[in-house]
Amino acid sequence: MTQDFYKKKETGYKAILKQQKKVDRWFSALRFTLILLAAASGYGYLAQSNSLFLYGALFLLVAFVVALFRHLKLRKHITDLKNYIRLNNDEAAYLGGNLNPFDGAKELINGEHLFANDLDLFGHHSLFQHVNRTVTLSGKMKLADEFLSDSQLEIEAKQDGVKELAKEVDWRQGFAVAGMDVEENPALKSALDRWLKTESSKSIFTSSFLLYPLAGITFGLLVYWLVNTSLQSFTWLSYAFMANLAVVFLQFKNIKKEYEQLNKISQSLTLYSRLLKHIEEREFESTVLVKLKKRLETNEVSSSTALKKLSKLLDGFDQLNNVVALLFTNGLYHYHLHVLRGLYHWKKNHGSAIYEWLDVVAEFDQLNSKANFTFNHQEYVYPKLKHEKGLEALEMGHPLLSSHKRVSNDLNFDGIKYVILTGSNMSGKSTFLRTIGVNMVLMKLGMPVCAKEFSAYPFRLLTSMKLVDSLDKDESYFQAEVIRLKRIKDVLETAEPCLVLLDEILRGTNSDDKRNGTRLFMEKIGNYNALGVIATHDIDIAELAAQNATVFNAKYFESKVKSGELTFDYILRNGVCKTPNATDLMRAQGII
Repeated sequence: MTQDFYKKKETGYKAILKQQKKVDRWFSALRFTLILLAAASGYGYLAQSNSLFLYGALFLLVAFVVALFRHLKLRKHITDLKNYIRLNNDEAAYLGGNLNPFDGAKELINGEHLFANDLDLFGHHSLFQHVNRTVTLSGKMKLADEFLSDSQLEIEAKQDGVKELAKEVDWRQGFAVAGMDVEENPALKSALDRWLKTESSKSIFTSSFLLYPLAGITFGLLVYWLVNTSLQSFTWLSYAFMANLAVVFLQFKNIKKEYEQLNKISQSLTLYSRLLKHIEEREFESTVLVKLKKRLETNEVSSSTALKKLSKLLDGFDQLNNVVALLFTNGLYHYHLHVLRGLYHWKKNHGSAIYEWLDVVAEFDQLNSKANFTFNHQEYVYPKLKHEKGLEALEMGHPLLSSHKRVSNDLNFDGIKYVILTGSNMSGKSTFLRTIGVNMVLMKLGMPVCAKEFSAYPFRLLTSMKLVDSLDKDESYFQAEVIRLKRIKDVLETAEPCLVLLDEILRGTNSDDKRNGTRLFMEKIGNYNALGVIATHDIDIAELAAQNATVFNAKYFESKVKSGELTFDYILRNGVCKTPNATDLMRAQGII
């Protein structure tokens, strides 16, 4: 069971973490001991002028620095272990029904989209919340764009990529953990865009032919002063120091411009550098993943190394806020001018490739999410693509319903174009429409679907299910629905193969008008290049199946009253439902 798999991994990481925390305490004690001994050796040298104490102090200081870096590396490993524990705990909780840790992108809910809102693609308990495990903002938007695009392209190639990554649990979790420590700056791409479009300064004051000789003279004067501590030697060192500051000051406008454009994005670049390195270290087999990784190839250093270097250059700007460091480093060797030159050089060599690198990370990020969903639902099957218009499903269920609540049904159009679906209130008509639509979305994303067998043409999806009125647009519910139906008709007129899912259309008008309008609309769309399922309460509309059996077919969901309680089995049947339940439901609730 997948949930047990995550719990087992969580337990394993907790055991490793416990061990590493013991090593962490040992390193803390070692660092304290080394610095204490170094201080004691230094005191011994001052007290006795014995060079052995001086050498001992220097050795202990070097040992302290080595221990410090090893300890920092260990602390990073401990942080990663905590993230692995959190990741596996969240996935185990998800399989137990807890979606709270995951982002459903509520801000992307759009009632005007031709199917997204009707199929609950975004928001709380949405399909996106079930799938989304992205760790970058660009990955999240890349995944969201695929949800919305309704693309018919490269579905089988996407499947191959998802299949490969679904098996690589450790690699996928390593990718996720690499992106969990840093909160990405939303302004990353806009900041890079401004910076890359800004022309680099070509001033002589940023030339190495000037900077290196000046720095060499300054260091020479510093050595001379240390050897010959006279007032005259210090005066010459001061002149050189001030001259270097003057050179830096002449370029301060350019330094400040670069700083303002790139401020606060170094951590985001470090995030992408880690993710790029994780991708670079892996060899892939599927065509889509191989092509993605190939986009990272450069003639010089690797993309991750280049991006890490840019991040370090930006970190160098932080000293602009430290007056002492600013004066000392620039007075000695024009520190910020070297940072500026490094940025100009980086922009020239890698500026045209950085967007490509970020896009590759985003692609892997969204594929990682799809693969994670696939691993979590190993009972799902990869759909087969039909090259001609058609849809066949065996034991198809709604992916967002838990397995113990889900009722699966078969669907086959068998040469007809539209299924007219009748049934009493709450019998499952709307859920069945969403079942079809959501599984079609999963198929087009290159993911497995909730069915025993599933094959379909990659139709364009068109739905009208849960429209709302709009006070902002001064638009009634009925008007909003008519506008949606007009948009559906316009798409159908393009002759593009479509799958139409309609739930009780024209409910905003009276019964006779609704019945006549629905009937005329169905007769109209029956002439287009489409298949569809249309749910309705009106038995008269279902009679179209008897009048035109080559276009329409009738199916229904049943309800029954047992011991005063209304019950549903959610099983799809052939024919027309003739047991409306409004009166029974009101009586069961004691209303009448």
